[in-house]
Amino acid sequence: MPTTDAALRAQIVAGAISAYRVGDFHRVGPDDVAAHAGVPVAELQRVYPVWALLVVAVMDRWVDGSRRALWPIAEHEGAVAYLRARLVAGVEDPALVRLRVAVLSATSNPDHAATGWFRTQYARTFEDVTIALARDVVAGREPRGASPRHAAEQLLALYEGLQLQSVIRDDGDPLAGYDRAVSRMRAGWAAARVAV
Repeated sequence: MPTTDAALRAQIVAGAISAYRVGDFHRVGPDDVAAHAGVPVAELQRVYPVWALLVVAVMDRWVDGSRRALWPIAEHEGAVAYLRARLVAGVEDPALVRLRVAVLSATSNPDHAATGWFRTQYARTFEDVTIALARDVVAGREPRGASPRHAAEQLLALYEGLQLQSVIRDDGDPLAGYDRAVSRMRAGWAAARVAV
């Protein structure tokens, strides 16, 4: 029975994730993805005629899938625990971090075919963390002096920086660094309430 295009696309995305796990983002091409997916290159190019569309599909399945799977942590334990869980996911699957760092770089190029999608996803992440922090303040998980928007800027900067370091430094411990920095941030957020 012939494979539907939806099933073929899912198979190719799974093959691309497998290819990115063993190869560098900038070197993985149609031949690599087709080999990992077990499909002819012509079929890959038929269902993904623009390479950026495949990258978007991979990001949606792999990176955003991880984000969605971990979101209940934000609901029950807060934004800090949620971003820490995402760091853990990156430590356990460094290829995911390498892909994300490469795509963030591509996002800065206004001529990239998927820039709009990447920027929208990043903006959504920022808003998700901001909303989670607002809930955390109301629930008492974070100090009343914390501005959710400013705290989100700090937490995401910390998260992004530690992710980048995790793929560059061999001696880094992103989880310990995160925990230390969050303790200092929380002290600053609590002090902001006293100053008000």
